Amino acid sequence: MIQTPLRPSGRTSQHTHAFNRWTRWARILLTIVLLLTLVMAPWHPAPALAATNHQSSAEVALRWSTPVVTDKSGYTLRAAVTNTANQPMENAHLSVSTSALYSFSSRADMQAWSEGHARIPTPDVLGTQTVPTIPAGQSVEVAVNVPADQGSIKKMTSWGPKPVRLSLSDDQDQVLGDVFTFLTRTWDGLPTAGTPALALTMVMPLTSSDWNIDDKAMTALMTQSGSGNDKNRSVTLTRQGARRQGDQSQLLAKHGSLQALGDPVYLSAFANRPQIQGLIQPADFDITGYASQNQDRYAQAGVTPGSWSAKASAKLYADSAPDTYAWQGRQEWTMESITAARRAGYQTVIAPQGFEVDAGTSAHTGKYTIETKAGKVTVLSAQRELSNLARGHPSSTRATGEQTQAGQTARFIAQSAFYQMEQPYAERSLLVCFDTDEDTQQADQIMTELEHAPWISLKSMDNLMQAPDFTGGSSGLLKALELDSTKGSAKHGDGPTGTLDSLIASRAEIDRFATTILADGKQDSQPTASATAGKTDSQALARQDADTTARQPKDPHQWLSQLTAAHDDLALKSLGGTTAAAGLADQAEAMSRRLLDGVSITPSESLNVVSETASMPVTVSNSHPYPVHARISARTDSMEIVTSRMAEVVIPARSEAQVTFKVRVATAGRANVDIGLLDRQGRPFGQVRRAQITSNLRLSDMSGLIIIVIAVLLGLLGLWRQFHRTKDPDE
Repeated sequence: MIQTPLRPSGRTSQHTHAFNRWTRWARILLTIVLLLTLVMAPWHPAPALAATNHQSSAEVALRWSTPVVTDKSGYTLRAAVTNTANQPMENAHLSVSTSALYSFSSRADMQAWSEGHARIPTPDVLGTQTVPTIPAGQSVEVAVNVPADQGSIKKMTSWGPKPVRLSLSDDQDQVLGDVFTFLTRTWDGLPTAGTPALALTMVMPLTSSDWNIDDKAMTALMTQSGSGNDKNRSVTLTRQGARRQGDQSQLLAKHGSLQALGDPVYLSAFANRPQIQGLIQPADFDITGYASQNQDRYAQAGVTPGSWSAKASAKLYADSAPDTYAWQGRQEWTMESITAARRAGYQTVIAPQGFEVDAGTSAHTGKYTIETKAGKVTVLSAQRELSNLARGHPSSTRATGEQTQAGQTARFIAQSAFYQMEQPYAERSLLVCFDTDEDTQQADQIMTELEHAPWISLKSMDNLMQAPDFTGGSSGLLKALELDSTKGSAKHGDGPTGTLDSLIASRAEIDRFATTILADGKQDSQPTASATAGKTDSQALARQDADTTARQPKDPHQWLSQLTAAHDDLALKSLGGTTAAAGLADQAEAMSRRLLDGVSITPSESLNVVSETASMPVTVSNSHPYPVHARISARTDSMEIVTSRMAEVVIPARSEAQVTFKVRVATAGRANVDIGLLDRQGRPFGQVRRAQITSNLRLSDMSGLIIIVIAVLLGLLGLWRQFHRTKDPDE
C-alpha cells in the first residue's frame, strides 16, 4: 500500500520560512560584526604607547633625522635608546622602515600616524642597526645612515611626506619601543613636475624677560643725583639674556629670510642692533591682559598707554621706524584687546598661535580686516599647526616622534609639504611665528630645512601685508571675537592681578618717600646741613665728596624722576607677554624697599642706668643725596623703665644725625626698647632696631637722704644703749 506523505499545514509552513529568513539574517549580521572587528583591530599591538609604556623596558627618542630627502641626499637618523629596566639590555636592534609608495590623503591620516593609530604598513626597510649592551638606567645613541642609492629611497617615485617607523626589538623580535615620524621626499630627480611654491612668512619676535637690576648702577642712583638721561642703566640684561642676544644675532645673520619683529626696549640693549622688519610694543607689553583689567590700576603701577603705544615704540627705536605690530600676550585676542591696541596706534595685530576660526578648512592666508570702535584693524593669524611645531610644541602628547626638536622639525617639514600638495595651485600666504623665548638651535634647523625645500617660498612681512584677505574669514573672526568678549574673564582669566598689586604698592612707596620723608625746607623748621652746602659742609669735606655735593641740583625733583623712571621701566618689563616677566615685579618692590631703607637707625649699644633718669642717644643715617625728615619713636616693654616717646630730626644728605631720648627708671631690672622710624604722617618705615636698658638703681635725692638720716639715728641709738646698759659682774 502506497502511503502519500503528509503535507505540513499552512501555519507550520509559514513558521518554517520565517525561521529560515531569521537564520540567514543572523548569519549576515554575524559576518558583518566579524568583518568590522577585523577592520578596527590594530595591525600591531599598542603602537602609540609602545615607546612610553610603563611596562616597556626601553624608550626611544629621535635625536636627528633628514627631514628633506632629495635624489642625492640620502637619509640619516640618530636615536637615543634608554634602558628603563633594572637589568642590562642585550641583543637589541633598531629598525627604520617606511612605505616608499604611500602618500597621505588627509591631515587626519598624518595625525593618526604620528600617534601610532594609522594602519599603514612600512615594508620598505631603510636600515637596521644593532644596539650595544646598555646598562640599567643608561642610554646610548644609535645611528642609521642610508645612502642615496639605497633601494627603499630609489623606490620613492612620488614626492611628499612619507611615514617612518623606528622599531626597537629584542633577539626574539619582541617590540620594546616604537616611534613614528616622517621624511619628506622632494620632486628632485622624479619624473613628476613641480608645482608653484607655497608662500611662507617666518616671523621671530625679538624680546626678553631676562632683565635684572644692576646693583652698582642702582646704588649710584640711590646715592647720587645724575643727569636723568640714563634711567635704563639700572635695569640690564642678565648673562643668560646677553648670551641669547648673541645667538639671535647669529641666527638672523645666517637666515636673511627670517623676519624679525623687535621690541625697541630689548633692541636698545644690543651692542650692534640687528636688522628688523618691524617693531612690536615696548617690552612686549601684554595688551591682551591690559584689556581685561581695570586700566586705572596700570596707571597706579606706573604704566600708562603712552609707555607702550605705537608712537612710543617708534620713538624708542629712534631711527626711521618700520611698521609697528601688536604682538599677542598671554591671553587670546578679544574685541576689547584689539580695540585697545588700535587706540594705542597699532593698526595691525598678530596672533602667533592662530585662531580656532576655520580651523578645519584647508591652509589659507591668515589675514583679516575687522572694524573696531577705534577704527579698522588688520589681524594676522598664524597657521596653527605649523606655528605650534615651530614653537616647540608637539601636535599631541601621544605623538611619540614629536617629543624632541628633531621630531618636531620632521613633522613641520612634512606638514608644510602636505599643505602645498593639498591645494598646489592656490595662491596662499601662510604666517608661521616662533616663540618669544624660541630655542635658536631649533629655529636654525627649521629655517635651514625650509631653505632647501623647493615647495616653499620664504616671503617677507611686506609680502604678507600685501596679500589679499582670506575670503569670507573676517565675518567669522568678528563673530568669534564678539563671542569671546561676552564671556569676559570667565574665559581669559583675571590677568596679572598679583603683579599689578605688587607694582602699585612699590610705586606708592616711592611717592610716599617723596612727599612724607624727603625734607622740605618750607615745612621742616629744624635746622640742618644744606644738601648744596658744597665745600662749606664739614661732613661733605670729611667724606671727600664736596665737589659732588656742590654740583648737585638744589631741587631733588630730577633725582626723584630718575627713581620713578627706573621703577616704571621695571613695571613695564614685568607686565610683558610671558609668565617669567612677572618676577620683575619683585625687583621693583626691592627697589622701593631699598629707597626707604636708605634712612636707617644705627644699632645702639645696651644702656646701663644707675639713677632715676638718664639719656639714650640714637643715631640716624641717610645715604641719599638729599636731606630727609624723620620721626623716631621709642617704646619699652616695661612699665618701670620708660623712655620719651618721640623725637624729630632732619638728617643731611649722606650724613648722620643724633637725637636723645630721656629714660626714667622706677626700679632695678631690664627692658627692651624698640626704636623705629615714622614719616611725617606717622606711618612706620624702614627697619626697627632693638636696644636693651639695664637699671642698677642707686638711691639718691630725698629718698636717699631720709634713709641715711634713719641709718644715722639707728647708729646713735645703738651707741647710747651700749653706754647705758647694765653690765654683768663678770664683765
